[in-house]
Amino acid sequence: MVCNTLTFSVSAGAIICINQAIGMHNLKKVNLLATIAASANTLLGLLFSLLFATQAELLLSMMQLEEDTIRGAVNYLHITGGLMVFQCISIVFNSLSRSMGRIRTPLLINIVTNTINVVGNWLVVYHPELTGIDPVSGVAMTSVLAQFTGMVIAVLVAHHAGIRISLKNLRPFPKEELRLTLSLGIPGGLNNISYSLCQLVTTAIISGFGDLMVSAKVYVTSLAGYVALVAMSFCQANSIMVGYRIGAGKFDEAKRLAMFVARIAVLSNLLFSAALFLFRVPLLGIFTRDAAIIQTAAGVLLIDFLVETGRALNNAFAGSLNAVGDVRFQLAVNQLSGWLISVGCSWLFGVALGWGLYGVWAAFALDELTRGLILRSRWISDRWISGAEKRRRALAG
Repeated sequence: MVCNTLTFSVSAGAIICINQAIGMHNLKKVNLLATIAASANTLLGLLFSLLFATQAELLLSMMQLEEDTIRGAVNYLHITGGLMVFQCISIVFNSLSRSMGRIRTPLLINIVTNTINVVGNWLVVYHPELTGIDPVSGVAMTSVLAQFTGMVIAVLVAHHAGIRISLKNLRPFPKEELRLTLSLGIPGGLNNISYSLCQLVTTAIISGFGDLMVSAKVYVTSLAGYVALVAMSFCQANSIMVGYRIGAGKFDEAKRLAMFVARIAVLSNLLFSAALFLFRVPLLGIFTRDAAIIQTAAGVLLIDFLVETGRALNNAFAGSLNAVGDVRFQLAVNQLSGWLISVGCSWLFGVALGWGLYGVWAAFALDELTRGLILRSRWISDRWISGAEKRRRALAG
């Protein structure tokens, strides 16, 4: 998760510029920025693959997992992490396809990759005698095959959309574009890495509560991920469309669009959170029959109602501020909120006060609500406009 986030963040600066270049109708600049993003992600993917292939056991030992769990996890990470370069390349080409208006690409890739995962996992887990592969290795191989297939589809669709990746685009070397890309990508990358590291620390805290709490956390996270899907889709589209309008100099339209999408995101998350809570017991029964896990997870889902409300605000306004290039402010907010509230209060509520997993989830809710409200205030204040105009002029030049 940390490395995926870093990979996405490195290319995010280029994607912000690409969306604005599309708003300027400058295809040559789009191809140049796309080449920068694809080259950077490929190099990072190769580095991460080497890291996981050689240091999997060391990295997993930091998670405070039990010995039996680590043995299987090392085997899994050797395969999935050792071939992570496919995922890194896929990330940038997926983003490029979205920016070029190929909105069905993520849906197509998800359908294909999920089909591969479901069929492959069913074979290796329930019928290992047919494959001759142990379940852990089989699941890892299935995941890599799905990632590779998704990468191929994303590359082909981006090419069909008009993206032309070529090292010739880097001659003469685009110093100004690279500087602008890094000025947006590095703060965003640090921001996302910090968030992921906070998640690692809170996961380590939850691990200290025992396997039951870890299982409950996994099941709640799996179900809650579906709550935010609709809102996140709107927020992703909003980020692209705001970028188009900033590139075209239509700042007032960008402001109105962002506020409209934020309202949709909040209402969507509230609706789906309520539905999840109402049907929590049968849905949790899909994963486990353990009554203790179901009872714990059901209680956490009630707190998750607040988490999803804050997450909707956070995603909506973070996407809008990213689109205009206001990433440094977010870096400061997320550093303070993530480490002081998400991590600090997870320990305070969960360990010191003895609330366990409920306390950790209460800290998550407080963190998401704090970030969302602060970012909303930043967007309404219009303090980002002068910086956005300056970056727009630099990109146009």
